[in-house]
Amino acid sequence: MKEELYDKINHIENLKDRALLKELLNEVFISLYEHSEDMYHSLEKRVFEEIEYNQQNYSLYTTIVKKNDFDPIHYFLYPMLEEDVEEKEYDLNQILENMLTNKQVDMFKVFFKCDYLIFKDILKKDLQFRGTIKTDKRVYDAFFKIKENAKYWDEVYRLYRMFIKNNIPWRTINAPYISRIVDVVLVKYEKGITKDEVIEEIHVDFGQYSQYIEYDMVPVWNIQKLVLESTGFPMPCEDTVHFEHNVSLKGEGLEHGYLVEYDYEDIKHIKHTKDSLIIISKMEEAKDWGIFKVVKPKESKIEKYSFELVSNSKKISFAEKLSNQNGMNIKTKAELIRMINSLETSKHLQFKDIQIVHKKDSVKEETYNMNDFIIDEIRDGEYGKTMILYFNPKDENYFIIRDLLSFIVSEIQLFYPEYKCEGRLI
Repeated sequence: MKEELYDKINHIENLKDRALLKELLNEVFISLYEHSEDMYHSLEKRVFEEIEYNQQNYSLYTTIVKKNDFDPIHYFLYPMLEEDVEEKEYDLNQILENMLTNKQVDMFKVFFKCDYLIFKDILKKDLQFRGTIKTDKRVYDAFFKIKENAKYWDEVYRLYRMFIKNNIPWRTINAPYISRIVDVVLVKYEKGITKDEVIEEIHVDFGQYSQYIEYDMVPVWNIQKLVLESTGFPMPCEDTVHFEHNVSLKGEGLEHGYLVEYDYEDIKHIKHTKDSLIIISKMEEAKDWGIFKVVKPKESKIEKYSFELVSNSKKISFAEKLSNQNGMNIKTKAELIRMINSLETSKHLQFKDIQIVHKKDSVKEETYNMNDFIIDEIRDGEYGKTMILYFNPKDENYFIIRDLLSFIVSEIQLFYPEYKCEGRLI
């Protein structure tokens, strides 16, 4: 453009006018043009540096391990709750105070290694189990109940909120084990326990259900919680209200996914670049940021798990890439089958048929919604129709088969909000 201007100026016949215009352009217009061009290239560079969302960087893996087998330096699995790897201590004063005010006391957690329907029936019976509390003075009789543990799903919900606030699309987490963990609750105990006693052991007789019980289990996932500091000083934005905080990721690894953890409104936007997180915030001073690192696993021949390592990852194909890029949901049976088969978990189940029913039938539900914490503000919760998905299990005796089915159905539910989705084994 500058060359065109100079060419036109040189064709002006009046030398006085030509000299005046050249002086005006050199002092005002050219400098303004060059500044505008520099600002445009700077903006273009910032736009292209913001990386495209890569779903493989945010694939979530889960399993469950024995506390004694938990590896605190494992390269990509971390406990969902830190309390699970800590030594359990009983505060007898707190227990007695709660019992005196008719409050039930959570004593410890157990894992039920059984099919979802068996577990569901056990919970419905609201059973009371006999047991004992051994202190440093004597053994006392006690009675216990079990109730579903919600802490792990609270952690999943917390993770979901971080995905949404970081503008990363949420995909259902494949977490079949955490739905099988219960709290053992003390409901009654033999009188005579005093506050100066120390609890040494608690024993519960689960009777016929003892075959399903696993103690000291630790649910783990590939989420590492970090605290990273801002790099350098925050840079003021053009609106003079917000500041850019740069958090370098080079030291943590650029192949992983990262989420900024925050619950306050001072953060306006988060940008992901190739080697850093840029946090747009009203805060003027540099600070440390809570970061959720979604660790990408590596191939390892020495890692073995007592319980299968499962994930919500998808098989990468051209159709899957095209679907993610376009963001379109095609409501056909062929597309539904493609979505199901794209999930790694589909190796355990073979899709057979689909049925749309108008009324609720009397058959017992075999699946549950793993995204039950998502509040839909558009629907009123009353579904007009139910979509029933039928599958053949590769191994019908696999104790988490209905949980894996629940994961698939929950993922389908996100794409078909007009139906209530259920899964059935045939």
